Amino acid sequence: MKRMIYILLALPLSAPSLCLAEVRGELNVGARATHFVDDESAKFDEYRDMSDGLFGSLDLLTDSDTNFVGVTVQDPALDDQYYELRGGLFGVFKGEIFYDELTHQLSRDAMTPATGIGSNFLIIPTSIPPMSTWTTFDYSVDVETLGGQVTIDTNNPFYFKVSADQQRKDGIMPWGLVANSGFELPMPIDYTTYNTTLEGGYRSKETTAVFAAGYSHFDNDNEVLSTFNGIELEEYSTPNDNYSYNFSGRLTQRLSADNLLAVKVVYNANNSETDFSNFQRIVSPVADNEFDGDVRYFRGSAVLSSQWNDALDTRLSYSYVDRDNQSDEIIVVGEDIRAGRLFEYDKHQASLDADYRLSKVNKLKGGYELSFTDRTREDAETTLDNLLFAELKNTSLDWVSSTFRLEYLNRNSDSDFDEETLEGDGLINEFFTRADYASKNRYKARLEFETIPWEGLGLGLNYGIMFDDYDATMFGLQEDIRHEIYLDADFQLPAKARLNAYTGYEFTESDFNSRRYNPGVAYPFTPPNSSNYNWSQETSYDFFVVGGSVTVPIMPQLEMVINADYQMLDGNIEFVRSAAAGAPLGTVTEADDYYKTQAGIRGIYGLTDQWSITLGYAYEKSNLDDWRYSNYRYVTSSFVLSGAGLDNDYETHLGYLITTYRF
Repeated sequence: MKRMIYILLALPLSAPSLCLAEVRGELNVGARATHFVDDESAKFDEYRDMSDGLFGSLDLLTDSDTNFVGVTVQDPALDDQYYELRGGLFGVFKGEIFYDELTHQLSRDAMTPATGIGSNFLIIPTSIPPMSTWTTFDYSVDVETLGGQVTIDTNNPFYFKVSADQQRKDGIMPWGLVANSGFELPMPIDYTTYNTTLEGGYRSKETTAVFAAGYSHFDNDNEVLSTFNGIELEEYSTPNDNYSYNFSGRLTQRLSADNLLAVKVVYNANNSETDFSNFQRIVSPVADNEFDGDVRYFRGSAVLSSQWNDALDTRLSYSYVDRDNQSDEIIVVGEDIRAGRLFEYDKHQASLDADYRLSKVNKLKGGYELSFTDRTREDAETTLDNLLFAELKNTSLDWVSSTFRLEYLNRNSDSDFDEETLEGDGLINEFFTRADYASKNRYKARLEFETIPWEGLGLGLNYGIMFDDYDATMFGLQEDIRHEIYLDADFQLPAKARLNAYTGYEFTESDFNSRRYNPGVAYPFTPPNSSNYNWSQETSYDFFVVGGSVTVPIMPQLEMVINADYQMLDGNIEFVRSAAAGAPLGTVTEADDYYKTQAGIRGIYGLTDQWSITLGYAYEKSNLDDWRYSNYRYVTSSFVLSGAGLDNDYETHLGYLITTYRF
């Protein structure tokens, strides 16, 4: 009941309006029961609450010539509930208050021999006790958001808007592997984020001008996660408290009947603070015992849209992004002096697009985009992108339309390594290129058909291909190819029945080359042996989906709906190395493999124009077969796991009954 307080307090404000105007809306009240073939799974209701019992919703709206009031309530008895109260006076103001709650279920029935679960101080045993004595818990995070906004929008050209919200996150998430102990441990989540935005604007027939300012603050009540095994204390930094503020302005001005200019400018500053006095073991790397993060962004863009005649439209645009890093530069003094690099970049992007009507039934679209990025990053100092595209749409036949699109991207990147970077093991940097900036050629094509061969039947076909060729890369991603094809149909059957069906297939394959050399020789052309060799990896995925629904009127008041959906992903990773390196590497045949089946049937009976009853049944089954979870062991000679990620498979039968009243 406490969760409804914010809405209930506001309801008296709406009471007068409810008596003076017609009320419209919909009320749903239902009950369901769920049966799991095996144990319950967090994956089944990862972002929803499918608990047995009552559920329902209310959506209500009343308005008159001068005002309106609306109320929305969803699943008040469950953990994914939502409330909203909205209202306003036409030509004066409008506003809303909302509350949203969601529980993110990551994994149930995890377990650990550590104690202190849920706190930021965990005790790790010096010896691993029998698993029967371990503590069980759930990895989950509760998210609660409360917010609202008010807009003052009178009949004059000016308006003003203010909005604010608060989001609370509370729960437990997996925390990697603790460095010295090899334990996978639960990390406490206790975050609060506050957001506030102010916006004002001016609107006329020729001009729109908007100015906005925002502030956001993130607060973490557990900035340090500590572990203690009776001998050694380990400390880890979790997300730091931070805040950001931004200012933006945008102007849209009609220069003439055929030209429209849009300009936007944004300034954003992100600041964070780390107080090293919170740590007992870690010595502050900066003189004042605090690290101050300060990253600032400036963004600007301009777009000129022009209509030259009835056949030709163009769009000329330019954008600029500057990332300025004013954070403390941390310098570590040890065997050598190392300075943390402050990442900054400038990005310029310009483009020209044109739409040209070749004829009444043929339309040609094309464009060119140039992008240049300059970074403070040794392995990717500059990147130059050239993008070209062309698209032709044909509607020469009344019953079919087609679109064909071609796109080509050329990326040229350059590095700027220091001499020290290319010494010893660092020599590999001369040959290894990361895919996020590597030089490449990308080719894309897409073909779309939509056709109605006869009345009552609609068909759609969509095929796309993309090929990335990293021909300048020796070690790293070599090439990546993707195919996808989808077909859908909408068919009007006899007796007012209707069938919707779809199917699709996607294939991806990527090739990756690398080298094993540490300890050893980074130079890639040395003869291979068991410690120094080049190796390659080929990863491929096949995805298939088929499904649809059929709606059948049984009688004037009764309608039956049957639906089904099946998805499958089959992944494969093949490794290759020379014989001199040792025995052949194995092939992973279960890489992200999963299968998911959904099916259901429901009957909708209309008692009156306002009342209806829905009785339904649903079936779901999901299986994840991944090599990382095969032969899963909680304890090995090197680590102790907690079972995070194991809770993926489920098979469930669900029955439900819903009563709906529309008024």
